[in-house]
Amino acid sequence: MIIPALQFIGTHARVILPAGIIVALLLPEHQMRWDIILPAIITFIYAASFIRLDLKQSFRDAFRLHSLVISISLSALILCVVPLGYTGLARLFGLDQIFMPSLVWFAVAPPIASTIWMCAMLGFRAALAMEIVLITSLAAPFTGPFIASLVLQDIAVIEPLPLFFRLAMMIFGGGVIAYFGQKMLGRETIEAQRKSFDGLSALAMMIFLIPVFNGMGRVIIADLWLAFYFLLLAGVMNAGIQIVIMVCASFSSSATIRAVGDVMAVVTGNRNVGLYFAALPPDPAFALFTAIYQVPLYLSPLMLGGLASLLQRRTRG
Repeated sequence: MIIPALQFIGTHARVILPAGIIVALLLPEHQMRWDIILPAIITFIYAASFIRLDLKQSFRDAFRLHSLVISISLSALILCVVPLGYTGLARLFGLDQIFMPSLVWFAVAPPIASTIWMCAMLGFRAALAMEIVLITSLAAPFTGPFIASLVLQDIAVIEPLPLFFRLAMMIFGGGVIAYFGQKMLGRETIEAQRKSFDGLSALAMMIFLIPVFNGMGRVIIADLWLAFYFLLLAGVMNAGIQIVIMVCASFSSSATIRAVGDVMAVVTGNRNVGLYFAALPPDPAFALFTAIYQVPLYLSPLMLGGLASLLQRRTRG
């Protein structure tokens, strides 16, 4: 009963994920220890993403000098260059100050854990995504507050070490679960049941929506226009950047550059905004953005799948 259900979710994950947002919005508000539940959910998302990979081979490849230089360079691009670019464009086009903190904290956030699974599901280089996610996640507690302090005034102080250790524990916990899961099930079984594991990852992402949208329905209704503008901003920073990167990479004659471009599109557009949302003092505008941002994020697999197919047909033609 469970396996067929997971296979169904995995097969139709691209459509089911956006539907999960509607369900999460309709759920009644609950007062629970989300500060404990949320890290557990994120750890599970890491585990569900890692278990699809050949962990031994992935880590062996990741620590080769050539791979390490590429991963660190791409991570620096995501965490340092992209935020400054976003901020410059926002000021150039006169973005209202109410949106600036959300834009900056989005731009300095690392990619979400489930970008690894998204890449695996879409046939992109999931091992490269894993390398970038690990490096950026462990660096972001230090780079994020520093970059934000350069472009924002009166930002709250974030202690980087507690944030680093919190993320490291979630990554380590997800890795341990995935390692023992592979030992128990075997790589062959996992590969044969890849749709079930796609379903497991999609289910973990849908569960993540429950605390993120907890009580957000009434907030959105209270200020529909602000929610709409945040949706436009989130759409540009998520879908917009992914489309630009993938289309630009598709013009390259190098298959390697096209493959790296596909991964960079996913990890650059889908960020772990909740990392700083949990660390910063309460901010109603940023809370609204964090919730609204899930809409384009959860539409990403559907959009990227269609875009990748379109670009592949154009390349072959």
